[in-house]
Amino acid sequence: MTRMTGPGLPPGAEESAAPRWGKQASLIQMGQPAFWLFSALLLFGALVFALEQAAMAGLTTAWLLSWALMLVYAVPVGLLIYRLDLFEREPKSMLAGAILWGGVIATGVAVFANEAWLSVIGKVTSPDFAAQWGAAVVGPGVEETLKLMGVVTLFLIASSEFDGVMDGFVYGAMIGLGFTVVEDLSYFFIAAAAMPGTVNQAGPVFDTFLVRVGAGGLYGHVLFTGLTGMGFAYLVTQHRVALSRRIAGAALCIAAGLAAHAVWNSPLTDFVLDTSGGADPSVLQWILFGALKGMPFLILLGVLVYLATRNEERDYRAIVAGEPDPMVVTDDEMKSLGSLWARRSARSAAGRLHGPIAAQLVGRLQAAQIEYAMVRSKADSLTDPALDTQRMKIRWIRAQLAGTPFMPAMLRPMAGPPPASSSGATGLHAPAQPVASPATAIHFVPSGGIAAWPTPDGSRLPAAVLPERLEVVVEARNGPWAEVRAANGWRGWVDGRLLVDRR
Repeated sequence: MTRMTGPGLPPGAEESAAPRWGKQASLIQMGQPAFWLFSALLLFGALVFALEQAAMAGLTTAWLLSWALMLVYAVPVGLLIYRLDLFEREPKSMLAGAILWGGVIATGVAVFANEAWLSVIGKVTSPDFAAQWGAAVVGPGVEETLKLMGVVTLFLIASSEFDGVMDGFVYGAMIGLGFTVVEDLSYFFIAAAAMPGTVNQAGPVFDTFLVRVGAGGLYGHVLFTGLTGMGFAYLVTQHRVALSRRIAGAALCIAAGLAAHAVWNSPLTDFVLDTSGGADPSVLQWILFGALKGMPFLILLGVLVYLATRNEERDYRAIVAGEPDPMVVTDDEMKSLGSLWARRSARSAAGRLHGPIAAQLVGRLQAAQIEYAMVRSKADSLTDPALDTQRMKIRWIRAQLAGTPFMPAMLRPMAGPPPASSSGATGLHAPAQPVASPATAIHFVPSGGIAAWPTPDGSRLPAAVLPERLEVVVEARNGPWAEVRAANGWRGWVDGRLLVDRR
């Protein structure tokens, strides 16, 4: 493993060889036995899923309403999980595989396994114990094992997609999300079917949704398998850590996931729902009930996700270290990429200063900077044409940002005069040799702004767009070209024929 340092890293920092983020794999790996295991289990789970959905469709209103409510919950949660992976987002086919494993495979097998083990618990202990504690004993062991097997299977299919602990969270959480959707659909249907008659199908569905998702949506299978997935990823990705420590760390994370599931299924906090006079528990009671059971484990998951994100940020810095173009990502922008909140704050700041278009452009710039790391990680040299293309894309976004009503802070002064070209051509689309102007002249940028280049070469994309009415000093001319300097020290070349003389 080579070592690298550079401007992308903090002073004195040193990182191992950067990961190959840009080389992404697909779920479909015909040469991997694990893919065929996944496919076979998917066929079995799909049969169980189809039979269950066909039975639910008998109560059409409840069935459609259940799906609608779960999508309202699942889509934002899925997007949040996806966006929490700030630097190296996983291939969509692998994410789809994770959701299918949780929603189709794990639930299909768990239906039979849970029933069998609950029967055993009832015979070994007592019916009362099984009724009170059976779910807490059986559920974590059966369901978390099945879901963790999904993370392991995805790893066996495409181990290259497991670069760090954050990947384990993403795949585990997506598996948990798929499991939650299908399991809750079953609970909604059971609640509706238990009502006498079929007239009021919506009421039981809404009530169960409020209990299972409204009060407990933060503390369910996404949390459980997010923890266990991180434990597995810690074991298989952190090769710089001693094996004994990796095993211990993985065991602790998996144990935390199992414990979170067991506590959630247990009757330990049922006293919170106790009411006098036989009234139903209030919404506040349900929220407190969920918080007591799940909040400590949710905080733990949040801390682990934060630490995993910091590791990915270090990987990002290692990838972009040594970048010769200082305009790819500045130190301030590097800091703003480190969290969803910081990214949003940077966009909001641009929006307040320059309007909504500037906020959108900063978002595009952030995405392009992350994409640059993906391209850089699979490039063999810093002169790779794909890297040049990405650099120009970033510069073009900066040029668009420069066209906002005020000069943005990211327009840094150029260091020294632009390099001269050896060509004597004077056309705007050919390089020109700069010639010193006998006397400086002050001009304004015309209405609509003007494109600017670091060198007098119009065959390339401009590096900036100067805003209209900006006062500039012309310091050199050559044919149609004019070298201008702005008040903040920024220097570049523009089409001098478009400049407006100050009268």
